Amino acid sequence: MSFGTLNAIALAFYILASVCYGAFVFLATPAAPITGKSKKADVSSDTDSENAHSLRWTGRVLLLLGVLFQFAATGVWCVTMHRSPFASEYGTLSVLAWIIAVTFALIDLRRNLPAVGAIALPVACVILFWAMLHVHGPVADTTALKSQIVSLHVLAILASYGLFALAFGCAALYLLQNRLLKQRAVNSLFHSMPPLASLDAIAYCSVAYALPLLTLGLGLGVADIFSKDSGATPSRWLLDAHTLASFGTWGLYVTYLGTRIGLGWRGIRPQYLLLVGLIVAIALYAIPSATHSFNTFSAVPAPPSHT
Repeated sequence: MSFGTLNAIALAFYILASVCYGAFVFLATPAAPITGKSKKADVSSDTDSENAHSLRWTGRVLLLLGVLFQFAATGVWCVTMHRSPFASEYGTLSVLAWIIAVTFALIDLRRNLPAVGAIALPVACVILFWAMLHVHGPVADTTALKSQIVSLHVLAILASYGLFALAFGCAALYLLQNRLLKQRAVNSLFHSMPPLASLDAIAYCSVAYALPLLTLGLGLGVADIFSKDSGATPSRWLLDAHTLASFGTWGLYVTYLGTRIGLGWRGIRPQYLLLVGLIVAIALYAIPSATHSFNTFSAVPAPPSHT
């Protein structure tokens, strides 16, 4: 089976899982209409609750299937092209989507957060779809990308971004619920959302893991640039807009943890830092770069459509 077909199947599973998680949020609300045929309201309510929970488990199964198929697609691409997935825009974005899906799956199995999945999984779907649009883009053929250090550098940064995306989703839900509470506009949908304390704790833990990963990724990048085997110019790399923005992103999340630990910030202020942090991280993709662009390397032919 080709990696294109495997990716299409993975995307379909992600979309269906997103639908299941989103539907669960609405069906689990107290105001959801009773669809059971029993004359007893309590029995009908129990039936609908069981249906909603079955939908949640269906979403989990679909998500895990999507993760497996996308992992297989990445492996087939690497074997076909004899390159690291990070040698192309397609591979890099695909791995990022996979990391977001895996990160949410692990946390959902532990903490049961369908509302977060209703936000995180559509993000993974969009990223994977964007990656598939670039499947025939340039594939870099450079010595640097064959280095294990560079692969670990990119993987660590992408893993941190996946966790930052999860923290962003928690922060967005936190601010939404907090606004509803202040406006006293609490409705039945509010009761199917995770508690504010849980959202805050998950966002904090996500950043607590992501920041060391980002630090490791940046450190490996610096180590590779200054190594004797690297052909890159250190001054050019350090002054590159993409590099500077990466360190800016690192500084924002250091500020988040610093204000939480050192200044004791709680409530909505830290959540805004998480929103800004991911926006800056996403902006890295759009920032012109002389050292982080696939087009700047000598490219090998893109994979054929039948592959």
